[in-house]
Parts: sequence; C-alpha cells; structure tokens
Amino acid sequence: MKRTGLLFAALLAFGVAYAAPVEEMVHYEAIDPPVAVQAGQGEVVVQELFWYGCGHCYHFEPVLNAWLAKKPGNVRFERVAVALNPGWVPLSKAYYALRQLGTDERLHTALFEAVQKERRPMGTPDQIADFVASHGVDREAFLKAYNGFAVDSEVRRGQQLARQYDITGVPAMVVQGKYRTSGSLAGTNGRMIEVVDALVARESGK
Repeated sequence: MKRTGLLFAALLAFGVAYAAPVEEMVHYEAIDPPVAVQAGQGEVVVQELFWYGCGHCYHFEPVLNAWLAKKPGNVRFERVAVALNPGWVPLSKAYYALRQLGTDERLHTALFEAVQKERRPMGTPDQIADFVASHGVDREAFLKAYNGFAVDSEVRRGQQLARQYDITGVPAMVVQGKYRTSGSLAGTNGRMIEVVDALVARESGK
C-alpha cells in the first residue's frame, strides 16, 4: 500500500487525474528479478519494446513522440526492437541496421508508415533494402550492417530483454529495468505514459 500511495502522490504532482490510484499488478508490474541497466548518476532509463509490424505500436507513436518532446531531463530513452517470434526478425534487424548507420531517427516513422499504412512487403532483406535506398540510404551499406554481427547481437539482446522482462506483447515500456507497463495494463496508451511518468518520478526520488 505504501508503494501505491507514493505513486499516486507522484501522479498528483504531475497534475494527472486518475480514476483510481496506480497499483502494482494492475497498472504496472514489478520485474522479478530486476534487470540491471546502465544508468548514470540520477539517470532513469526508459525503454520502449516495439515491432514495426505491430499496429498498436504504430498508433502509440504519436503519444510516445509527444512524451519524448517533454520527458524529464534525467530520462534516457531507448527503443528496443524485439523479435518475439522468427517472423519478426527482419524488421527488428532493419531498425538496428538503420541505427548503426545513424539513420534510424530519420527513417523510423517512414518505415512504420510503409509497413502499417502502405502495406508494403518488408519480409526480406532485399525488400527492406529497396525501401531504405528509396529514402537515400546506401543500399549496400545497409545490407552489410543488416547482415553483420553487431545487428545480430542487438536482435539477440532484444530477445533476451523480452524474456527477462517477461514481455509477451508490444508496445510495452520498462522503467529502470524494474517495472513494466503496457496499454492493456494501464488501460490506454495515454495512461501507459502517465504510469511511466509516475515510475520515473519514483526512481528520481520525487
């Protein structure tokens, strides 16, 4: 009850009106055991686990982007493209390849829209390479990164984190490797962000 009270107080501090207090096992779940994250002094790591083929992730993007524009200064945000089954691997690798090339932020929304809005086939490396090349990315450089060890390692890391966090669906958000929430837990995507804010405030000692 003490934890619930602290979180509710944090939400009130943020000016959030909840019909009921934020409760563990209702609006968020504790990760047991917690997963160690690399965070600097006073830094809180918030991770979004997503997949480009997920319609819920696509519709969550505007909510997430609005939060990113005003997130607390001590929050370090990380996207984790997870492959919860083998069919998800190509698009997960696409994200990490683009990140290695420094073009992930520029093409993130475009890739989402190509998959979700345009229904463009993106199931093979060549299909994805053709798409990124049409947006000015060197095709061969992309394929080299896509097929490289570093990207494979990132995909495996994402899969490992999903197991450690006990993530079975996306989008999901994890705070400091300790807590996970989702739209289904929080109630809506907007409330998921509010729960994240409350957990960030708690980890920040506010």
